[in-house]
Amino acid sequence: MKSIERFNNALNNGAIKQIFDHVRNYMIGAFILAIGTTEFRQQEHQFFEFVPPGYAGLGVISFAVVLILLNLYDGIRRISSSKYHISLTLGLLLLYLFLSVRVVEMAWDFRDLSENLAL
Repeated sequence: MKSIERFNNALNNGAIKQIFDHVRNYMIGAFILAIGTTEFRQQEHQFFEFVPPGYAGLGVISFAVVLILLNLYDGIRRISSSKYHISLTLGLLLLYLFLSVRVVEMAWDFRDLSENLAL
């Protein structure tokens, strides 16, 4: 009963909105990271050959990493007051790492599939 009351209090205090906002912000950063790694992998001239190959991708990757780290810091800061903050922090770090790698892999696979279909 006590856990149900705590869950209802968390819902009333907007915990679900905070979780969805955090996940949305992470996914935006992960997709920007996927775009940057795809650009880096292509090694083509970007922006009318003003930017050497690869540098545009590195810039986008750097921007995405900063966004993801800011979101991760915010998540760790929010769960630091929890009773199980160490295990939650480790779980969040592992989830970020796994999902970031997986989103990049999916973007590369989608790009390779679309290129093969175009041939």
